[in-house]
Amino acid sequence: MKVTNNGSFPWRGTPLGDALERLRGVTGAERPDAAWREARDRVARQAVAAQAGAGCDLVTDGLARRDEPVAEVVARLEGCEAGPETTSSRPGGGRYRVPIVRGELSWKEPVLVEDYLFAATGSPVPVKVVLTGPFTIAHLAEDHAYGDPMALAMAMATAVNQELRALHGAGAAFIQVDEPGLLERPEAFPIFTRVWEVLGRGVGATLAIHLEGGSIAPISAGLGRLKRLGCLSVDCVSDPENLAAAAAAPLHEGAVLALGLVAGDAGKNPEDASAAVERLRKTAGLPESSRLFIGPASDLGGLSVEEAAARLKWLDEVRRRFDA
Repeated sequence: MKVTNNGSFPWRGTPLGDALERLRGVTGAERPDAAWREARDRVARQAVAAQAGAGCDLVTDGLARRDEPVAEVVARLEGCEAGPETTSSRPGGGRYRVPIVRGELSWKEPVLVEDYLFAATGSPVPVKVVLTGPFTIAHLAEDHAYGDPMALAMAMATAVNQELRALHGAGAAFIQVDEPGLLERPEAFPIFTRVWEVLGRGVGATLAIHLEGGSIAPISAGLGRLKRLGCLSVDCVSDPENLAAAAAAPLHEGAVLALGLVAGDAGKNPEDASAAVERLRKTAGLPESSRLFIGPASDLGGLSVEEAAARLKWLDEVRRRFDA
């Protein structure tokens, strides 16, 4: 069993974070670019070190080098721009800018490759890339070009596929695609299977889908139809029944099952580690320990650094007891 983080790591409220926030509030020529880059780089290094120090075997860059998780990627695609800021209603969700699609979508240049290479260089453990998936982006976007949700999702998948290929070419071995929008629209699963196929074409990295904020029961039986799915990652906190549903899902041979066991919300403290281990051992159908990951059910970015580290250490304790 391995421990992973499934999203950002908090940095606000730290001395480095405060410095970054001050620079973030300065725009245009008044902002010193070198100081801005240095602050973001130091926050990313801090996030990687904190996750590894808390027992994570597979970390993220903390998303510290991005202003937010959605538009930072799509706004650099041809035909798309970042719109007004809004707040996610999902567990642990933060703020994001609404993608506005103005024309035909296409990939222009690598978006997250530099972030990945920076985080991976010097990290004591492997780094995974986390990005919002094309189905969810299409679900969130204002569409002024395609006029059809499926056409927009397919175009987004085609563009993001080029980014995934670039990431794999840069050495990224594990890429997590967040698709919470699928749980809000499970009736669109047949469309999603086609979107996922386009997204994964030619990508040699392990592709994970992370589902949070609702029940996976309506789609669990069909997850085996998702080609190139190397890891199914499921929020088992917002709907505890997801644990059994994920264990019963028909995954491809050798695929990994990642279980989100701890909330990213402040005030929702984890259960006793021994109780979590007992619950896992009583769940029928789980793969062998070597094909199990455990992590947060939702993003940790809204917590303090100390709270986030404590939850990762709790996961490490669960892992050690489970494998004992």
